[in-house]
Amino acid sequence: MTPNEALAELLTFSAQVRDVAVLGESGFVLASTGTVERGEQLARVAADLVKAAGDVRPGAELARIEISSEGAEVFLVRDAGRTAIATTAPETIAGLMIYDLRTMLGRVDAEPAPPRPRKKKASDDA
Repeated sequence: MTPNEALAELLTFSAQVRDVAVLGESGFVLASTGTVERGEQLARVAADLVKAAGDVRPGAELARIEISSEGAEVFLVRDAGRTAIATTAPETIAGLMIYDLRTMLGRVDAEPAPPRPRKKKASDDA
C-alpha cells in the first residue's frame, strides 16, 4: 500500500484527525493531508519533538509522543523507520489514535489484500 493509500484509509476510520503526515526514515514527507507546506511544517514539528524527547531520555528508543492542549492534540508514532504525526480534535482517545497511526504505518508498503472472489448470482448462470 502506498503512503497516500494508507493515509486515505486512516482518514476514513479516524474522524478526529485534522492533519496528518507520514514521514520517511530521514524525515522527508511521504504523504500528508492539506498542502505541501503543511506537510513540511508537520515534518519540522516531528523533528523538533523527536529531538526534545531525545534530550529528555538520551539513548531511549522513541515509540510515541502525545501532547494535549486546549484546542487540539498532537500524536507522533514511530515504527519500522517511519513516523506519523497527526493533529486531532481535543479529547481524542489517545490509545485508539496511537493504534490507528501505528496500523497505518504498518500498512505502508504492505502487499494489498487480494480481491475477494465475486459470488455467483443465479442470473450469472443464465
